[in-house]
Amino acid sequence: MPQPITWKQLVADVLQELGGEASLKAITAKLKNNPQRPQTATWDATIRRVVRQYKIFEPIKTAEGLAGYRLVELPEAKPQQVTNVEDDPHGAQQGMLLQLGQFCGYETFTNSTDKTIRRFGGQPIANYATVKNDDEALSALPLPKIRTADVMWMAEDSEGLYPRYAFEIENSTKVRSGLLRLLKIPERFHTRLFIIGEGDEEEKLYERYLKESPFRQYASRFQFFRYGDVAAFHSSGFEFQNHVGAWGIQLVGA
Repeated sequence: MPQPITWKQLVADVLQELGGEASLKAITAKLKNNPQRPQTATWDATIRRVVRQYKIFEPIKTAEGLAGYRLVELPEAKPQQVTNVEDDPHGAQQGMLLQLGQFCGYETFTNSTDKTIRRFGGQPIANYATVKNDDEALSALPLPKIRTADVMWMAEDSEGLYPRYAFEIENSTKVRSGLLRLLKIPERFHTRLFIIGEGDEEEKLYERYLKESPFRQYASRFQFFRYGDVAAFHSSGFEFQNHVGAWGIQLVGA
């Protein structure tokens, strides 16, 4: 069964038809009678939200002086070999998770603090996120209290973006804090929650905390993985991409 087209794709397709950039007014007019768009009462407000959320839409002023957007191409979601992990272990974990999220077909998000101080592959980790997190874009994301997560993989429905998987990367002194931040994500999203720790100490603390309040009743929502597990997942993605390229195979939806 084909997946319903997302608002992001609808707006991107319209911008392509309009030559790659257009005023918000022109985008809205083009989508007004589009039979593919969800028939919601607030569809025009949804368009305004979507162009603020995603990094592929760059704000511009048109030749007529109107507020508009340009369609920009983001780097391909292709895992890269990891180097200089020791320079910023936390940033390396975030960078790998952000790349993997894109490779798995999700929109990716990191918090506004880490985007400026964490690096991966010689670049700020913000470069690996597909969802904006500046002040204007943040107003378009649901629930301010979930925006502090280290990494989120997000999907989109007719109501907007929502977190499918959320990750906190913690050392031993921060495991409990990470669990508390993840619990801010409401159960109604059915988000899988992950603590990523370096080794035995973090895993033991994680197991202990899940037996205590307030985490005990939510234990089934959580999983623990180590730094090495993330690196292995990322490495497998890198190898898979190499094989796909060598065989000349195009992935579904690519």
